[in-house]
Amino acid sequence: MDWGFEGSTRKRTCMLIVTHACNLNCTYCYESHKKNAYMDTNLAKEIILREAQFVHDSNQFDEMEIDFMGGEPLMNFPLIKEIVEWLEQGVISVPWICFATTNGTLLTDEIKAWLREHKTSINLGASYDGTVKMQSTNRGTDKYKLDLDFFHELWPHQSLHMTISKETLPTLAEGVLDMQEKGYKVDAALAQDVDWTIEDAQTYREQLCILKDAYLKNTALTPFNRLTGFVDVYDLPTDEKVQVKWCGAGKYMATYDIDGQKYGCHMFTPLVCGDKALLTDAVEWDAPESMADDYCKTCVLRGFCPTCPGFNYKNRGHLAVRDKRWCPVILAEAMTACEFQVELVAAMDKLDEQSAQHGQAALQAYAVLKHLDIATSRSPYTI
Repeated sequence: MDWGFEGSTRKRTCMLIVTHACNLNCTYCYESHKKNAYMDTNLAKEIILREAQFVHDSNQFDEMEIDFMGGEPLMNFPLIKEIVEWLEQGVISVPWICFATTNGTLLTDEIKAWLREHKTSINLGASYDGTVKMQSTNRGTDKYKLDLDFFHELWPHQSLHMTISKETLPTLAEGVLDMQEKGYKVDAALAQDVDWTIEDAQTYREQLCILKDAYLKNTALTPFNRLTGFVDVYDLPTDEKVQVKWCGAGKYMATYDIDGQKYGCHMFTPLVCGDKALLTDAVEWDAPESMADDYCKTCVLRGFCPTCPGFNYKNRGHLAVRDKRWCPVILAEAMTACEFQVELVAAMDKLDEQSAQHGQAALQAYAVLKHLDIATSRSPYTI
């Protein structure tokens, strides 16, 4: 069966962990085993050729994406540069694109010039956490000059990735709006492996409501993903017990560590899990029962609530066992997403059929959710 993998299911992602090193120490970093170690360029080429042949011979995939991962991937920029220029010579026969997410602190004028020249071959996504103060709190980047306009100029379709920490949660709305008013797209996510509390959920709800009202007032702003990214909440499950696997780990992607060992995604590698690293062949990726938490099987939000098998395994020793500290913050998000959709539809002058259906579904979902109390949401929400 196919789970809800977001993105093209015809694209194979080949993730290369090109270094275990990073020049920052972000407060929410889950890579617990960083060290000064790098992938060899010849090994990277061997892996890409093997993956390209797999895509070529496959009935499942038509194209491939090569993701450079760290640590901070630009710490191994010589490998990235050589691989991209090598690929541009036509050494593989399938369509391809390269990608890397970076903290942006290592972009020199020389690297920028090279990226301008090769911007159609490699996309760069920047991680940035809101206002200058929020960025400093999470990432300690005061000594660096970050050129966000460079990313926006070369790849205007690419969002800035924002991680919401406990420390920056109270200024979430300020941070999102600050970036959007400067013309940047924002894609945000709550930090994982964090002790989210009921008080945090209430703060999150307040901040999301500020953003909701800002988007309703100023339609020129594009609502950020925490209010629009998961329409699943409008169709709350009833009898269906299958829980959604959100990612392509082990099925649409393969991750190769600096030594060439293969993993389902980077979350299972030694960089994250140390001695508990789990090779791709050790997991039955097509077994839905291995991803389903019995604790959550009657929860009406189980299709909306994101779960990461990698974080589950790293922190709780099992791919299925979810972090129950998410419960109150996910309820806060779901309620506000429903409210936003209902109010957005109500404000429309002309209502198309799809918008009307979304509005009605959101209203019905909200009718269920409003009876659930954030203060008691440690247990699954059932109808």
